[in-house]
Amino acid sequence: MSGELWITLVDTADIVGFTMTFCVNIVLLGLLRTRGKNLGTYKYLMAFFSVFSIFYAIIESILRPIMHIENATFFLISRKRFNYSTRLGKINSAFYCACFATSFVVSGVHFVYRFFATCKPDLLRLFNMPYLLLWPLGCSIPVTMWASVSYFLYPDTEYTEAAVSNVLKTHYNWIKMENVSYIAYVYYQYDENGVKYVYIKNLLGCFVHYFVMSMTFVVMFYCGYATWKTMNEHKEISNKTRQLQSQLFKALVLQTLIPSIFMYAPTGVMFIAPFFNIDLNANANFIVFCSFLYPGLDPLILILIIRDFRQTIFKVVCRGKKNSVDESRSTTRANLSHGATS
Repeated sequence: MSGELWITLVDTADIVGFTMTFCVNIVLLGLLRTRGKNLGTYKYLMAFFSVFSIFYAIIESILRPIMHIENATFFLISRKRFNYSTRLGKINSAFYCACFATSFVVSGVHFVYRFFATCKPDLLRLFNMPYLLLWPLGCSIPVTMWASVSYFLYPDTEYTEAAVSNVLKTHYNWIKMENVSYIAYVYYQYDENGVKYVYIKNLLGCFVHYFVMSMTFVVMFYCGYATWKTMNEHKEISNKTRQLQSQLFKALVLQTLIPSIFMYAPTGVMFIAPFFNIDLNANANFIVFCSFLYPGLDPLILILIIRDFRQTIFKVVCRGKKNSVDESRSTTRANLSHGATS
């Protein structure tokens, strides 16, 4: 598809995703406050993820990213909403990358908690104070690695400036060069003699990204499998506890599928395609499209799967409909009574 069509789709996903993310996460925060007593300290982890999702959606909406793959190069281009320096633009793009990485890492922590709760309950103390403070510190290490790599290992050069300018002129000709900031992941290029020149620093940076991504996925897979296996082996737990654990596990299974479809798979394509010199061009914006929708879909799974949350929403909706019907009937009776009196 053309760049113009993709930008239209991406901007639509921005509006839909931001609205859904804000509404769904506010509802989830309210449910955690009123109906989350049985979740223990897990509700604080869920609350953090909800707050982060709202923050992430705001950052995405402000930076309005474009992703483009061409000539063994992946371009992350941010459309400026106001004028600022090239250096600040680079920092903003790196910060966006940090938010992107945080979504992977926090998902992994969710699975670790469920693994501890089901398989190693004695280790749940690590999610209580003062150990709880160590988790943000530990999560910040891979996130900082991802952001630092994006900022330091992909410098702006004459080649990247010319390449980004050409991409904008060819595919997004209504966007001016001075209105964007970018990070260009250049894997290799050919000189005038046809000799391939490999960018070692860039490939090293991609290796760091792959490492962070793969480690979080391994953690999710291992903890998820171990949790499922333990729940099937231990039949002596109470029905109430089993039902809650089962609901949370179903939520985690779906929370594995959602990021796998909307985050892991697109990001994998993002890094692999340039390596094999596959020119996706503007079609790479499907990554941005998925990224805009993801923060609103993930908490929706929790609301739909956890019974207390689902029933609370159902009662509120039904009560609202009943009140609306009662009000309508009262208005009708009043009108009929007034007509009869007249």
